[in-house]
Amino acid sequence: MQTQSETLIRKQFFISPENIKKLKALSSRAKGRSAAQIVRDAIDAYDPDGELAEGQEQELLAIAHAKVKEAIAKTEQTIQKLDSCLENLSAVKGG
Repeated sequence: MQTQSETLIRKQFFISPENIKKLKALSSRAKGRSAAQIVRDAIDAYDPDGELAEGQEQELLAIAHAKVKEAIAKTEQTIQKLDSCLENLSAVKGG
């Protein structure tokens, strides 16, 4: 977050209409954050070398772990439903 003592310099950039829509949507969802602040935050977060900030790697691994665990559980549920449906179809055909 910018403090009152920091000097901000005005720059002009060209962005696409799609980026403008996305920026407006982000600004409206991020209560109290201006579009300019969102752009500054994005610039601060950008790292072309792909270096993760301290702690981000563990956080991303935890998120990935949780998502994989969730996917496995949903896959197992789907397999059980399919097995049940196939058993029902076999019973109907055989009966």
